[in-house]
Amino acid sequence: MQEQMLSFFNKISNPFLDKAAEMVTMLGEQYFFILVISFLFWNISKREGFKLAAAFIYSSVLNNILKISFHTLRPFEMLDYISGKRVETATGYSFPSGHTQGATTFFITLAQILRRKWFTIAAIIVIFLIGLTRIFLGVHWPVDVVGGIIFGVIMAFVFCTIIDNYYDDRSVLLRRIFFRIQSVIVLLAFGLYIFDLVYLKGSMKIDDFFKIAGISTGAIYGFFAEEWWVDFSAEDASWFLKITRWLIGLVVTAAIMVGLKIVLPQHHLADFLRYGLVGLWITFLWPAVGVKIRLFTKRSRVD
Repeated sequence: MQEQMLSFFNKISNPFLDKAAEMVTMLGEQYFFILVISFLFWNISKREGFKLAAAFIYSSVLNNILKISFHTLRPFEMLDYISGKRVETATGYSFPSGHTQGATTFFITLAQILRRKWFTIAAIIVIFLIGLTRIFLGVHWPVDVVGGIIFGVIMAFVFCTIIDNYYDDRSVLLRRIFFRIQSVIVLLAFGLYIFDLVYLKGSMKIDDFFKIAGISTGAIYGFFAEEWWVDFSAEDASWFLKITRWLIGLVVTAAIMVGLKIVLPQHHLADFLRYGLVGLWITFLWPAVGVKIRLFTKRSRVD
């Protein structure tokens, strides 16, 4: 059944459909998510920005853990007649689909934030299309897409529930929840690195895990550091100012991602550091700098 579906898409493939599929699948990639999350966090609502970021990040962490656990090969790696397309984004194992799971968590969480029927319908359609393109491009089995949707929905509701239940509680409970989760992820990352280095001699596909572990570490610790030391207001600014600080912030984000990739060696720990700095920049460093240069303003506290 799975091979039949892949064979069908392979037969109807043509340059136009290939390009259309690649454009749709890009809605399930990191750059799109960074664009939206950073805009929401910097300019609309820190709470909802954190909710969207946390749900997406931890869904991606789970996805990488599952990929490593199942270590399933992709269709273009197993079937001679499948020539995978956009394989540069298919760097890890196959099950479950990271694009599909990430997009599902992202758009379902965003739908819960916006609470608009039209957006919920649009989100479901986009999720379906992204999943379909992963099969069409020959980089995932149909079961990978189904698994990605299931895990994506679960993670969206789990983290929306956690943040909605505890965000307004100004005790340390929310920080404890995320610090403990993040501590486990950091320990897992370094344990995985040692295991792969010593026992598997670098044969395991764990690059993506170190990237998501890095950005989750920087973003989560950065968020709580910003709350404690900066506490900027996302709402109190003109739209011109919001667009300006968003664009400047994105330029530096891209510089960190590209610049450090050139400077640092090709290494798991270098990826952890590079993506960790991206997460820290988005949630803490840019708001802190922005307050100093008056692109952001501190939130007014009411005693």
